[in-house]
Amino acid sequence: MNIKVAALAFCMLFNFNTTENINEYEPTIVAIIDSHVNMDQEYLKGRCIQGESFILDEDNKNKENHGTYVAGAAIKYADMTSRLFFQKKSSIMILPVEINVEDTQTDSGFLLGEAIQYAVDSGADVINMSFSSSSPNLYVYEKIRYGMEKGVIFVSAAGNSGYSSYCFPASYDGVVSVGSYSLDEQGNRKRSTFSNSNDDVDLLFQGEKMLLKDTSNKYLEKSGTSYTSGAVSGIIGELISRYPNINKQHVLYALYDTANSIDGPGCGYGAVDVLKAVDYLNKYMSAKIPPTYYESLQDNSPPKKFAASEISISAGRSHITVVENNKIRIIGNTGLNRGYAVNWTNIRKSYAGSDNTSAIDLNGCSKACGYNLFNKNILRNWVNMDSLALSRNFTAGLTNDGNVCVTDYLEGTVYQWNNIMQITSGSHHVAALDSSGRVYTAGYNIYGQMNTSVWKNIKYIAASTKNTYGIDSEGNVLAAGDNHYNQCNLNDWKDMVSVDAGDGYVVGLKSNGKVVAKGRNLYGVCIVEDLNNIIFIDAYDTYFVAVDENLNMFIKGKMR
Repeated sequence: MNIKVAALAFCMLFNFNTTENINEYEPTIVAIIDSHVNMDQEYLKGRCIQGESFILDEDNKNKENHGTYVAGAAIKYADMTSRLFFQKKSSIMILPVEINVEDTQTDSGFLLGEAIQYAVDSGADVINMSFSSSSPNLYVYEKIRYGMEKGVIFVSAAGNSGYSSYCFPASYDGVVSVGSYSLDEQGNRKRSTFSNSNDDVDLLFQGEKMLLKDTSNKYLEKSGTSYTSGAVSGIIGELISRYPNINKQHVLYALYDTANSIDGPGCGYGAVDVLKAVDYLNKYMSAKIPPTYYESLQDNSPPKKFAASEISISAGRSHITVVENNKIRIIGNTGLNRGYAVNWTNIRKSYAGSDNTSAIDLNGCSKACGYNLFNKNILRNWVNMDSLALSRNFTAGLTNDGNVCVTDYLEGTVYQWNNIMQITSGSHHVAALDSSGRVYTAGYNIYGQMNTSVWKNIKYIAASTKNTYGIDSEGNVLAAGDNHYNQCNLNDWKDMVSVDAGDGYVVGLKSNGKVVAKGRNLYGVCIVEDLNNIIFIDAYDTYFVAVDENLNMFIKGKMR
């Protein structure tokens, strides 16, 4: 029997009436991968599905109540969300998946990977992982990616060290990293001092002195990102149930787009505001266009034939690199060793990534510094290089003789490519343009961003995590991938010389030096009517850089 059907039957068996539970909605399943969950605890009784245990030694189980608290947070805040719909109880069901995090030190993450696959195969809509490690694990991430390909939302605790270092699984691309905020005496939100401050945090939730019940049904004050992660998982699960006709990922984006902004590192999009998210989703349901959608005004003035420039400026997640007098200047976050690049000399091109910095020197040699996820900074023997493309998970390089090389994450996928003129990358794929105008892709087609095989006569390409774009010989723009913000509907874009993309938006440069933009207008990134005589653009998640003919630089949007 399908586990969701079983869950619905379970609800009916316990005769939850419509004032307490939503029988007309198919229950969403929130898997809690954690220590043992006490299903007899008051919050959880009758709200759980029998799960599995993935532990090396059953005699070495974690006897603490951590998993019970996290599951309780999910139920508590899902129920609070359901009250916005005039119901007392949410329609989520908890799937407990028991692990011992310490086992990863012995089995290299095998059982954790198996636990994730079990949760995915059991029909989980949301998987919560309130634990962290300083070391990434490719096998574990492969299982997370397996779930992402099936539409599962992964949520994880940002970590409680208060440092800017990355923690996993929260810092894997595609995993929602949840931190904590508190309220000061004036009622202003501020990141909790214990909440990790890295630039990969996505959302904050009030996580100090949360009232949660222990196994004896007594309320205790609990603080930490483990519990904020559980709470956000429950909220997402309940919203997925309430809006079954909206893609799960797009339900998540309602939380991103409506979060209350908090200044400072480690605050991501800001604090979760469920009421705003519900209003956003209702508007989206009626208009079929997200409230954050924006399309800049087209400019039809005569072309001045500005050409896309070879300016060496690059936009990364939280920093920008600029080459001046063959040295790199960095604007923004220089932490986690990415700022070491300012010591390099004889640099021809620089590249800013999500958490690293790379460059090609005057001799065609490549170098990299910063966070070395999956060995993406190991560029040994990368010589005679023309250009690089930086991804969250890998680095791709193009040689002067038209060959492509990639680091570990996509190793062995591009060896047959030749006569390549340009490369670009998203988090999970690399795209290449050959001399005949054909586009090749390699990687994982999670969002349909690799569906470019029918494109012809392409002269320029660009990619983001969820999209790939191309400009053909006539100056028209083609697009593939996620289209939630209408960022792929570009039939009216003409006379384009350059294009780039962030998260949910696309920006283009016309031959007359005007910029056009379309899609997710977070932080005003798509309001570009004031940009004139532009010769260069480069985009990242929530902002882009533009340079005009006088070499003035403009930043639209906001760096993480």
